[in-house]
Amino acid sequence: MLIAPITDPADDDWRLHATARLAEDWANPWSSQIVPKGSRLTVSSVIQLTKKKQLTIPLPNATALLLNSSAIAFTAARSIRDASGIDKSLQADISFRSDKDAFDYIERMIEAVVLAFTALEAFVNETIPEDFVYAHHARSEVVLEAAHKSTIERHIPIDEKLTSVLPEVLNCASPKGSRCWQAYKQLKETRDRLVHMKSQDRKSSGAKDDTVWKSVILCPTPHLAAKAVIDHFSKSMQVKPGWHSRFPHAKT
Repeated sequence: MLIAPITDPADDDWRLHATARLAEDWANPWSSQIVPKGSRLTVSSVIQLTKKKQLTIPLPNATALLLNSSAIAFTAARSIRDASGIDKSLQADISFRSDKDAFDYIERMIEAVVLAFTALEAFVNETIPEDFVYAHHARSEVVLEAAHKSTIERHIPIDEKLTSVLPEVLNCASPKGSRCWQAYKQLKETRDRLVHMKSQDRKSSGAKDDTVWKSVILCPTPHLAAKAVIDHFSKSMQVKPGWHSRFPHAKT
């Protein structure tokens, strides 16, 4: 836990995982200093850099970090695409200005897709309470098995977490069939094809052929696709994540 002399909540970085503030002045027993009321208490993480040096960082919220990184990557990709005039051109056959632009665009889009999906996975897992038990059919359609949080995180597919686990945790409807679900499925398919890339999926192709590159280029705005699913569940959360209302990339 860090005690930071930051008294204005507006100065907090929106990606902080958790903070609190002193309700009254506090005498620090280690330094004998008086820490004023309103100073920030910040959950921290300590990393041992060398035998004699350790680094303390404020604990970030993983979903916020990853979603922000995805948005930054998408914005960079969009700038490359806009500079090439691809979407404004009236020609039937178009291309990027150079090989470098084409590859830079694809790299940024890959980053945006993988980071957005990972952000969603982080949100799902952190939303499951520590004491939650999920009854589900695993090896039998008759016998129910109980899965605790650690088992859910490792072994329950994310589709099932989104359509069964979180709706049970938050007592809300499944997002399946809603407006955000199709974009989520497209994001997931693209991410899976990237992470488990097959040689057949990255071959030379014609306009009608389906490849991983086509999937990447046609993928809907990744960070907004992930955020829409998060929004679906946040509506039913009594305490929403601190970053959620301050997310700075709400539009493309």
